[in-house]
Amino acid sequence: MIARLLFLFLVVSLPSLKGTACSCFGPPTFCGTLDPPYPNPEWWIPDVVVLGVKVGVLAHGMDVRILQSFSGPPQVDDTIRVWGDTGLLCRMYADTWEVGDTVIWGFRITDQLGGPLEQPDDYLISVCGTYWLDYSAGIVSGPIITENGETMTLAEFETLVNGCLSTGIQEAGPGDELTVRYEGGIPVISMSDVQGLAQLSVWDASGRCVRRRGWDGMPMPIEALGSGAYLVRVERELRQAQRKVIVP
Repeated sequence: MIARLLFLFLVVSLPSLKGTACSCFGPPTFCGTLDPPYPNPEWWIPDVVVLGVKVGVLAHGMDVRILQSFSGPPQVDDTIRVWGDTGLLCRMYADTWEVGDTVIWGFRITDQLGGPLEQPDDYLISVCGTYWLDYSAGIVSGPIITENGETMTLAEFETLVNGCLSTGIQEAGPGDELTVRYEGGIPVISMSDVQGLAQLSVWDASGRCVRRRGWDGMPMPIEALGSGAYLVRVERELRQAQRKVIVP
């Protein structure tokens, strides 16, 4: 409990600020929330990612029927109970959505801090990160991989979200000079202190090398690949650096 309270860094907000009951930090994109760049990432990663429709209301919670499951135990046509904010918790208010709204959500197992109605198998919708995206007529939209937001088909989103979720790809450790930024959703890599040419390789989540070339460390977009997660590896002399990138 102490660790959770420390992680939330919660500051009670003004009562009039409906939608967030505390001030806390978290990744500003949905994909970033699934793969947070922080120590103890399990504090942010949702336990389930689903496409669902809100079908009912109970107190400060809602019932959600699953239309598609991207991760976690819920199956299609299951109905799960999700708890929102009571005015004192770091959660979204459940009435942010109307009955009948269809949404991409990331839910966490409830911490049962909202009272006796909350059961161990229920879920909560956190506000400390980006845990929902708009959905309409087969199109997903919102801050998927950049804060400015993207729009993509559900099929494209499914491929992408599988890359955002844990893939077994290992990130580089502290002190590596290989950096990644996103421009228009496209990952752009750069690296300092490259003398001559380094060996650059790009690997997909199945461990297959899909690109190999020499590289001088200057900014270079990683594109013309299928959507998903990739490992960019740079080798020079006896040193190696690597970063995971997401290609939309």
